Order: sequence, then structure tokens, then C-alpha cells
Amino acid sequence: MRDVTTQIPPESAPPKKTILPGVALGFTIAGLCIVCLWPVGLVLAILAMVKTGKPEHAGRRGLAIAALCVAGLGLVTIGIQAAIAIPNFMKFQARAKQAECRSNLKAVFTAARVSLVDDQPLVSLDAMGIEPGPRNRYAYVLRMPEEVIPVGNAFPALAPEAIQAALDQAGVKPGVEGTCPDCVVTAACVGNVDNDDTLDVWSISTVNRTAANGETIDLGDPYNHVNDVRQ
Repeated sequence: MRDVTTQIPPESAPPKKTILPGVALGFTIAGLCIVCLWPVGLVLAILAMVKTGKPEHAGRRGLAIAALCVAGLGLVTIGIQAAIAIPNFMKFQARAKQAECRSNLKAVFTAARVSLVDDQPLVSLDAMGIEPGPRNRYAYVLRMPEEVIPVGNAFPALAPEAIQAALDQAGVKPGVEGTCPDCVVTAACVGNVDNDDTLDVWSISTVNRTAANGETIDLGDPYNHVNDVRQ
């Protein structure tokens, strides 16, 4: 009789555990601190969920779910950061626009002092060499209404009535008072830096002044009477 030998098949090796859920969890946690890693973590978390849907990787399902939950938390965190950062960025932009006014008012002050020393008449901003340029956001006032440099053509115009109303509200009276060279020169700028209904109002003078709130304003210092950025 022929010997019949029963061959026992070798035991199959256990399937390798996927490391994808762990990698996804690591990236999503890192994405909470480093925003650019968050999208990578989200994609890996989704792939990990698909991968662990197979029976041989079911034991890693918990890590995949944790990675997906952390990715969702990252989305909330990014939303909160954006809600804080965007308004602050807009305020930063608005303050940068205010630099135009401060710079030009400083130029007005310097030109006025030079004109007074040289005993030259302060007839106009143009005669004093003040030329803000075609893209100025502010209207510059030496006297209302005859001596005003309007807002540049690149931005919405400000009507003389709106400029006067803003100056009156701020308590600013630009002009030349007294007899030069002992006269007092006060100039102002009015502009809209964030496209709302409030106008930004600044002024500068050749003498020390006191603001409406009692604050002392030194001569030659541009002073912000109405801050459009905070309104």
C-alpha cells in the first residue's frame, strides 16, 4: 500500500500593521501648532480611515478616528485664529495708510517754519511746496474752503461739506492766525482709511495746543483727533 502523507500547509504570517493611522495622528497634532501641516494631516487621516476599514487593519481603527477628530479640532482652531488675525491685519493696513497723513503734515509744519523764518507769505499749500501726489487718501487743509488739496483721483472724493463737518466734529480750526512771522499756522488732513462713514482727522500746529480731552499737543506733532481705525 502507498503511504499517504498529509501535508500541513505552513502557517501564514500575520498581516503587518499599517503605520498610516499613527502618522496621520502625528501630523494632525503638529497641525494644531503649524498650520501648513494641518491639510497633510487631514488627508492622511482620511486615508487612514479608508485603510483601517479593511479587516486586517481593523485594530488600528481607533488611531484613525483619533486622527480625524484632531483634524476637526484643527479646523476649529484655524477658524479662531483667522477670526483674530484678519481684523488685526486690516487695522495694521489702516494704520499704515495713516502714515501718509502724518508724513505730509510734518512736511507742512517744516515748510511753514521755513516760510516764517524767511518772512514769506503763507498763501497756499502749493506755494509751500506741499504736493501729496495723485494717490493721496487724505484731503489737506490750510484754510477752508479756499485752500484745500483734495483726495487723489484713485480714491472716492470727499465733499467740502464732509471735510468741514469732520473738522467741526473734531474741534479743529485750520488756518493762519495773527500777523506773520508771529502768526500761528494750523493745518489738517481728513480722510477715510477703511471705507466706513467715519473720517480720520489729524492736525498739526506751530504752537503747543491742548486737545479736547486735556492732552497736551506739542508743536510739530501730528495729532489724531478722530481715529477712523478704532471707530
